[in-house]
Amino acid sequence: MSTRRPIWIAALYSLVLLTCSISVAKADRRVALVVGNSNYSNASLFLANPKNDATDVAAALRGVGFEVLQAIDANKRDLDLNMAKFARLATDADAALFYYAGHAVQYQGRNFLMPTDAEVEDEISFRYQMTPLDDVRAALDRGDGVKIVILDACRNNPIVNALRRKKKSGDSRAIDAVRGGLAKIDKAQGMVVAYSTAADEVAADGDGRNSPFTSAFLKRLKEPGLEIEQLFRRVAADVNAQTGGRQRPETYVSLLSNYYLNQTDRIAFDKIKDSPDPAVLQDFIAKFSTSSYVPEAQNRIQRIEAAIRERQNQEARQREAARLAEEQRKAEREAALRKLAEQEEALRKQETLRAQAAAEKVRKEREAAQAQEEQRLRLVAEKERKEREAAKAQEEQRVKLAAERERKLREEAAQLLAEQARTKIAAIDRKEPTNPSLAGISTDIRTLPPPTEAAPAPGDPCDRDGAMLAQLRSNASIEAVTELERRLSCEKLRAQILRLRESLSAVANAAPAIAPQIKPAVEKIAPPPALVIAPPPPPPAAPKQEAAPKPPEPPKVAVATVAPAPECKKDEARLAKIRANPSHADLAALERDLGCERLRPQIVRLRESLPKETAKETAKDAPQPDQPSAAANPPTLQSAQSAPSGAKPAQPAPIVQVRSCDEERATLAKLRASQSREDVVRFERELACEQLRPQVIRLRESLSGG
Repeated sequence: MSTRRPIWIAALYSLVLLTCSISVAKADRRVALVVGNSNYSNASLFLANPKNDATDVAAALRGVGFEVLQAIDANKRDLDLNMAKFARLATDADAALFYYAGHAVQYQGRNFLMPTDAEVEDEISFRYQMTPLDDVRAALDRGDGVKIVILDACRNNPIVNALRRKKKSGDSRAIDAVRGGLAKIDKAQGMVVAYSTAADEVAADGDGRNSPFTSAFLKRLKEPGLEIEQLFRRVAADVNAQTGGRQRPETYVSLLSNYYLNQTDRIAFDKIKDSPDPAVLQDFIAKFSTSSYVPEAQNRIQRIEAAIRERQNQEARQREAARLAEEQRKAEREAALRKLAEQEEALRKQETLRAQAAAEKVRKEREAAQAQEEQRLRLVAEKERKEREAAKAQEEQRVKLAAERERKLREEAAQLLAEQARTKIAAIDRKEPTNPSLAGISTDIRTLPPPTEAAPAPGDPCDRDGAMLAQLRSNASIEAVTELERRLSCEKLRAQILRLRESLSAVANAAPAIAPQIKPAVEKIAPPPALVIAPPPPPPAAPKQEAAPKPPEPPKVAVATVAPAPECKKDEARLAKIRANPSHADLAALERDLGCERLRPQIVRLRESLPKETAKETAKDAPQPDQPSAAANPPTLQSAQSAPSGAKPAQPAPIVQVRSCDEERATLAKLRASQSREDVVRFERELACEQLRPQVIRLRESLSGG
């Protein structure tokens, strides 16, 4: 981390210095006017290289930071316009440079530049068709900085020879003042003047792309860090060597301080002079070996290397101190860890001993508890087995007593019906057979008209079937109940219809027992197909007399309907109301106050067909099925019927609460959700909680579909 920090600092310094150097470079404003004339209107004045010289010099000056105006093959107007622009640019400039390549002449000690359209006929042409160098100097004087004039114009000029020939012929009086070379410019403060050759001498145009002077100038301009006087001194040496001493450039310098045309070394050094990286400074020295900033860069490198060595020594001392401190901390940590490990080992041994003692104690307690639990389970199992056996015996005794009582009721009803039938038969035999009101009475067994079916509701089938079931409860008929069961669409009402049909069939089952008793007495009378308790029918209408008498038919025996006793009528009316509006409480009150014992099976079946209430309400309101009514008036067929008195009512078996009732009740709830008859049958066979058996039976019967 410490070695990376100087790099970041160096980068930051470089960025700051680059910004500062750019601002300095922008503040140092330098302008230049470069003119190169090759193609003159006078074909004899054509020069090959000035155009190339001006183009290359303009590009080189732009490369070192000059703002350049360039004029190639400029006529008098173009040259004047460019001079005006240059004069404006030179105002307040830090450096102003003028470069000219082409023809120029000296007249009366003054230098004139020749535009491409100049026609020199005599001395008057110099004033009006040539551009005096004094105008260039005037433009340069508008600047406050360095003024530089570079003239590569002392070429061999045919005009000078032509003017001299005119002198011989006597055409001009002042031609002696015309010379081929350029005159020296008076020295001025802050000015540098570079001639391509010595005063009053002619410069060579050269055979290559550039003249010898311009070629040497371009070469030395690429070397940064050369002071301007040193630069032109090297240019003169190069031109002298290239021309074999025939051309010797001259330079006049009047500056109070050093000036550098190529300042790229200064710009580069300003960027890196505060850099902490010696490699950057070494690169500068290698690239700008002639720069005046090389000594300063070397001193900077020495200081940086000394600082780096000092920093490295300091870092080495810090690393050594850190190493010693780390070793000491490591030794202390290892000692603490050893001590902690010894303490943990001692604690572990103590914990192991305690754990072994606790495990032995838990094992003994578990064995004792297991033995007690096994003993308790054996006692509980034995107790449950005995309770199940006792409950089963009590249930069997209760079922047996109920069956015996029901059988006796059916026998007594059959005897009463048989006695009434015999009485009717005897009465019919005593009457005249021609009595039209008694003809065929034995075959007209009165039955209740089937209940009127309710109009089918357009909504849910369960609503329609429920309405029909409520109507049948108020006006019960076994045929109508059977028809409703056959056409039933709502399966959830099938169990209630089944219970209603079973309650109605308890009385209807007495009819088959009457036929065997009547058949031996009257062999020609067919037994009635069914027996339904109903109120006496209205007397039949008298039949019409036939035209021809028919032979008498054998007498027929009519079975009279059983007229209910007053108590039975009252109980039947209450039962009909309960069927129309089922209620556990009303049904329990009717069963408790029942006076007509032949209605008890119907009440039991109706109670079982109703939805189950909670155990608390059932235990509070409903009596046991085997408990006899307090007021039992004997029913009569036409007068009165005696209730059985020989049998004692069976006491209800107590509900045995076993330990598994809660579990079996949860299993029964799951069976109600699963709706699987096989699982219900298997659960009924394995049932241990007898108080749940009626619910299981009802569930099985509801799943069996009747």
